Amino acid sequence: MLSLLLKWATNGPLDRILTSLDKSIDNETERQKVAGDVIAKYIATEAETRAAAMQSRVFWCVWALFAAPVGFWLGAICLDSVFLFSGHITDLPPSVKPYATQIIAAVFGSGAGVAGIQSIAAAIRGRR
Repeated sequence: MLSLLLKWATNGPLDRILTSLDKSIDNETERQKVAGDVIAKYIATEAETRAAAMQSRVFWCVWALFAAPVGFWLGAICLDSVFLFSGHITDLPPSVKPYATQIIAAVFGSGAGVAGIQSIAAAIRGRR
């Protein structure tokens, strides 16, 4: 009698409860997959848009308008600190400092990234 009661409980209500929980988890997983696909497509679209924008001369001219003065300023600071010219070069204004920091990080970050990738590629080629 007890085994019949346990069999009825596990086959009937418990089975339906566990099945509905499985379906709920599967639905949540599908929602996360869809969200992940949307985010991946958005990132790919943004990368394509940026790559297309970087093909334009206007992009590089505007970028140079900001990067050249920051480069001259950074070079002057480096020369002043190495050769002690006592030029009393002041820091950039607080309104410009975040942009200058971002430009310097982009220039040196991209250069360091490319150099790192090239060294890794050279090491891999040397092994083969």
